[in-house]
Amino acid sequence: MPVESLDHTADVRLRAWGRSFQGTLLELSNYMLRMIYSDIIRPEVLLSSSIEYDTDEGCVTRLLNDLIYKSESTQLAIKIRKITVCEGKVRWDGMGEPFSKKERGSILVKAATYDRLIVKRAPALIEVTLDI
Repeated sequence: MPVESLDHTADVRLRAWGRSFQGTLLELSNYMLRMIYSDIIRPEVLLSSSIEYDTDEGCVTRLLNDLIYKSESTQLAIKIRKITVCEGKVRWDGMGEPFSKKERGSILVKAATYDRLIVKRAPALIEVTLDI
């Protein structure tokens, strides 16, 4: 399930695709988090969150924004281990390491946006713009 960066003038645009929607969300989430932090997270803290959504587009943006919020509010660099998508709800489980022990990545992501957002379940395809 690859993820690639697409050309965008001011923000970061990502495309992720794969066999399953859930797996594609997992890869996209971890790719975004690796952009913000580094590839290696030494797990010190386990954490999870659940988000409700109305549409597939809302699922993607709310999940990514929840990850950004949780990371900043807990001051943890996060790696997602599992994502579970049910009708109207998505849950993620991850592990984190305090910022003080991590170098910040080169990109500060403010939010996932609805700008030119594309979400398809079969086959799974997600294109999202991240506000930086």
